[in-house]
Amino acid sequence: MRASILEEEQFETVLAYTDGMERPAMYRLMVTLTKKLGLRPIELANMDTSWFSPNELRIPAGKSKRGKARSLPMSDEILSLLVRHMGEQTGRVFRNAKGEVFTANGISEAMRRLYRLAGVRGSCYSGRRTAATNMVDRGVNIRIVQEFLGHSNLATTAAYCGVTPNMLRNAVFG
Repeated sequence: MRASILEEEQFETVLAYTDGMERPAMYRLMVTLTKKLGLRPIELANMDTSWFSPNELRIPAGKSKRGKARSLPMSDEILSLLVRHMGEQTGRVFRNAKGEVFTANGISEAMRRLYRLAGVRGSCYSGRRTAATNMVDRGVNIRIVQEFLGHSNLATTAAYCGVTPNMLRNAVFG
């Protein structure tokens, strides 16, 4: 089953729900990284503070799905959320309640549970699909979206993107 593409209000509902959770800063950072940077569960599970710089997030080779390195632009919002979550700590960014590093499956399950508890049909990949769809909806070339997602095959990127009413309107009426 494909992950849902969400509206901004649905993300706001999920983010508001995190405020009442244990470790709200961690969950807010997780959701934001999937929504803004389209990160995969494996990338979140492997994430280390050393990957962050003021201008970019550098995912090292071997830490993503296909093992390829990639860089994504960084925002002040994400850096602020990272500091709120990590404080002065360095190292792995996401750990479970026992202090152990999350696995990719652990990240996926935590996100699925978070969405369910917030009353929104979604998953870790909802942020990724929504980010890709929103980029295409804004007129971003699909090759750039492909690079952003780290896909080697353009068909995979096309499959990630949904069709919005705005896309249909622009296709029909220009």
